[in-house]
Amino acid sequence: MSAAARIASLAVLTVLPVGRLAAEVPSSTPSASVRQRAGLQFDRSSLWTRSGKDVLWGFRNLYAAKVVRAPDKAYPLRMWFFGWAVADGNPRYPGCDAIYHARGKDLDHWEVYCGNGAWDATMTPKKWRPVVTARDKIYDQWHNGDPTVVYRNGVFHMAYSATGHNADGIGESRPGDRDGDILCVMGATSQDGIRWRRSREPLLMNRAEIGAPHGKGSEFLHGMYHRPSLLWDNGRWRMWFDYWAGPRDGGCAMGYAECRGEFLDPSAWRIVRAGDRPLLPHWPNPEVVKVGQKYYAFGDPPIPPEPHPWKARQIAEAVSDDGIRWTVLGHVKPDPDTPALHVPTPFVDTSCRPPRIVLFYACQIGGEPYDYRYNRIRYMTRPVGPD
Repeated sequence: MSAAARIASLAVLTVLPVGRLAAEVPSSTPSASVRQRAGLQFDRSSLWTRSGKDVLWGFRNLYAAKVVRAPDKAYPLRMWFFGWAVADGNPRYPGCDAIYHARGKDLDHWEVYCGNGAWDATMTPKKWRPVVTARDKIYDQWHNGDPTVVYRNGVFHMAYSATGHNADGIGESRPGDRDGDILCVMGATSQDGIRWRRSREPLLMNRAEIGAPHGKGSEFLHGMYHRPSLLWDNGRWRMWFDYWAGPRDGGCAMGYAECRGEFLDPSAWRIVRAGDRPLLPHWPNPEVVKVGQKYYAFGDPPIPPEPHPWKARQIAEAVSDDGIRWTVLGHVKPDPDTPALHVPTPFVDTSCRPPRIVLFYACQIGGEPYDYRYNRIRYMTRPVGPD
């Protein structure tokens, strides 16, 4: 399991507040956390229409399927997703997790990139080739994943999670490791969605983690920035992400950053909310979209009282007028044939009226002993109306 997946599994046990950074917005309070937990209890499953179809399948462990629309009549939809195509750890490629790419004729018919201009529509993962893999950087040696993509001015802009073995070059928990792994958010741009130009350094990284001894289990409190969600909104780049806030302050909480300059310039990005002041405590795998004047955030936090560490995590939704102050709306139950649905990635379909949110998600295998891997990607939809 990657460091990112391990931290996700740790984010199951608590709910409470989190940062000490720029914005002059009141910090979270225990009462806010109580309201969030109360909001999570609402079952919104009946609002969603499930296709019941697997749109990607046959792989070892892939998820986080981010979809955007592109100006292509034959293949108007593009998707990026990550994990292990054929075997645990992608043994043919550097590091562990890698990012893959697909093109879609519609929501139900996809072809996965296989290299050298070839595409596979038969769901044969051994043919698939990643488009982003790890490099030899202290922050980018192991995990590349959680892609979030915006198509703007003829260019695909991607933010994604990266993990490296930190200053000592030794993998987390391996003999001799002193500083754990380091997590960050990288940026990249592409004309075709296949060949990517990366930022020279991470867009978001807690530099205090470089070479620093981590705590129990290698968590670095109020750091470990990961799982970005990117929007171009009102003349600026906006990014929501999760980070480790600790059991007291909300587990994997949702933070926020902005960029008013060049997308690939790390110095142009500033973190607005994180630390002990999260936007949403205990909100792993955040994904945010905007429909009209409303923002919708999805994640997969634990929904009490389910005790199982993976089954407890269910898709949840929140709404906001500004992307900063959020109201949790409730959760969505798993499909009948899968124990848990995780890593929700919304796509706004404006081709219909009213517009609808198409929510892609990964289906966990489960069983006994419990298998945390995801072997199918599906979607559900709902029209966007007043909440």
